Amino acid sequence: MTARQTWPRSQAQHEVTTVEVLQRYCARTGWRPTLPVPVADIVETLYELVIVCEPISEPPGETILGALSPQDKTIHLNERHLAFFDAWVGPETFTLAHELGHWVYDAVDPNQGQLFDDSFVSVFCRHGDDGNHDSDDIREVNANKFASCLVLPSDVIKAAVAAPFPTWSDLGASASAWGVSKTTLRIRLETLGMGWAIP
Repeated sequence: MTARQTWPRSQAQHEVTTVEVLQRYCARTGWRPTLPVPVADIVETLYELVIVCEPISEPPGETILGALSPQDKTIHLNERHLAFFDAWVGPETFTLAHELGHWVYDAVDPNQGQLFDDSFVSVFCRHGDDGNHDSDDIREVNANKFASCLVLPSDVIKAAVAAPFPTWSDLGASASAWGVSKTTLRIRLETLGMGWAIP
C-alpha cells in the first residue's frame, strides 16, 4: 500500500474538501455550521481518531506542536507545549485541524481507515517553515490551508463578518470567540478577499 501522491492543492480544492467534511459531520450529528467549529469532535466522531497529549521529542531548533500516528489512528498533542495551548486561543484547535488535514489528504483512503505505507510512521505539525520545499513541505502547506478552511468555513465567516473589523482589538475579540488565533482569522479574511481592518 502506498501513500497518496503529494501535490500542491489549490485554494478551491481546500474549500471544497473542508465543506465536504463539514457536510458529513452535519449529516452525522445534526450540527448546524457555526463558530467555533467543533474540530476535536469532528476528529473523534467523524474520523474516529484518538487525541492524546504526551511529550514529543523535538530536534534542536524545531517546535513540534502535534503529530499524526496513522498506524494507530492517533493525533498526539505535544505535552511540552501544554502551557502554550492553555495560554492562547487557537493553536490547539488549529493543530488538530492540521493533523486531520494530513489524514484526509495523505492517507491512502481515509474514509475506509486504510493508512499510510510503512514509510509514513508519523507526520509532525511544525511551528514555522523550515525552508525545505520537498514533498514533506507540500504536505505541511496543504495541511495548514485545510486547517484554515476547516476552522473558518467560508460561508460561515462571510455571514459572520458583515463589514471589515475597524481595529485589531475588534478582530482579536472575534477570533477569541470563534476559537482561532488573530493571525489565523486575519489570513483567512485576506484569503477570502475580505480584508481585516478599515484603512
